[in-house]
Amino acid sequence: MLKRLHIKNFTVFADADFEFGPGLNVLVGTNGTGKTHVLKLGYSIETTKFDISRQLTADQLANDLTKSLAWTSGLYRILPDVFLSSQLAPLIRWDVNNQSEINVDFGTSIAELLSFKLTPASLDLGQKTSSIGDVVASPITEDTFRPVFIPAKEILTLSWMLPGSEQLIAPIEKTYLNLLNQLRLLPLRKPESAQAIQALTDILGGELREDKDNYYLVSAAGRRTAISMVAEGFRKFGTLQKLLANGSLTKSTTLYWDEPEANLNPALLRELAAILAELARQGFQIILATHSTDLLKEFHILSRHKDAKPLPIKYFGLNAGPGEATRVVTTDNFEYLPDVVALAEELKQADELEEIFIREDREYYANNRGEQPSL
Repeated sequence: MLKRLHIKNFTVFADADFEFGPGLNVLVGTNGTGKTHVLKLGYSIETTKFDISRQLTADQLANDLTKSLAWTSGLYRILPDVFLSSQLAPLIRWDVNNQSEINVDFGTSIAELLSFKLTPASLDLGQKTSSIGDVVASPITEDTFRPVFIPAKEILTLSWMLPGSEQLIAPIEKTYLNLLNQLRLLPLRKPESAQAIQALTDILGGELREDKDNYYLVSAAGRRTAISMVAEGFRKFGTLQKLLANGSLTKSTTLYWDEPEANLNPALLRELAAILAELARQGFQIILATHSTDLLKEFHILSRHKDAKPLPIKYFGLNAGPGEATRVVTTDNFEYLPDVVALAEELKQADELEEIFIREDREYYANNRGEQPSL
């Protein structure tokens, strides 16, 4: 789990603090305010932690130099792959000469902390590329699990990339390849959230299955439909179903999801919100970025159900004026965010539409005086 992410001079952020909760964490903001950057940074850090825990023994992790080198090399490798950048330099805020500084709290029972800096190149010092330095990390004291990142674009029809990427250097984000590898795993006999899996199966009318890196939706009657013939919105439900069924997504992992609302109609959006809320109530940590006012409204409704278990949810409003660094406001009620752009635009559109209806009604009845408006 990721408890805290404090970043300075990183991409569009001058100084931003994210205190994540154990349930739903919703990042809201316009394009360019850094929502996806936060997801990718958290995912990169948790993935590096997972890799280190698998590569080093407890004795090796007790050595500060070994541990620091492992974090440095791991982050240096994964950050460009996840952000699809050939160097670290683009991750350092462009209008400052200072280093980027990242501080992390993993929220385990015994404090596990990490801090590191991204240092820009300095020709004066003969340093031609940006580097990672000042790495300080606490010992990894508990079992570590690989996080899950679901991108805005659906992934199932891109399964052809995985075999090729094992031989070729593909210009795609590492998140795609990691997710495809997680989807490959076989289902568990007793997955953690059978209720959510059943809800997804009901929505899909079957279950997602894989055969030689191709995916199919298999109905209860055994009918097999190639995933390319399944609506894109349903493919997202299938992805979530497969990750839960094969144990890639559990209460011990963090789910990062970029714009889950993409390609979902309002009815399916409500279904997805209900499933994510139920997972959050069960103890799954979910960090997602969204533009959808409808999704925000649905989360708000679900959090106010009197008969349901309280929904652990936090909202992070990301806002920035032209040329300004992104500011972050945190609340447990999205109505208290100072600037929810999607909601403001929706209300503005509704007002404009209402004005048009009123004007057209007046014009109609002015030209048809014998008629009266119906009540």
